[in-house]
Amino acid sequence: MEQKEFMKKAIQLADENERHNHGAPFGAIVVKEGKIVGTGVNEVLATNDPTTHAEIQAIRQACQKLNTTNLSNCEIYASTETCPMCLSATIQK
Repeated sequence: MEQKEFMKKAIQLADENERHNHGAPFGAIVVKEGKIVGTGVNEVLATNDPTTHAEIQAIRQACQKLNTTNLSNCEIYASTETCPMCLSATIQK
């Protein structure tokens, strides 16, 4: 997949999430070596947890899948500009 397709996937996740009323229409994916290793959507309303933003969810899933907290060789694609919390998380990854 190319960068354009990864962005389309993040936007698709956001659209689907909005239809399910789980939170704001935000989606994110984490990619390593051209493969999606984590996806996330905003689940603030579904979980009553203000930290369940799409980027955070995608990072959590990628870390679990790769069994590491070091995602330095990964890229993140988000359907919108990240908030300060999510930006900090992407820097820490």
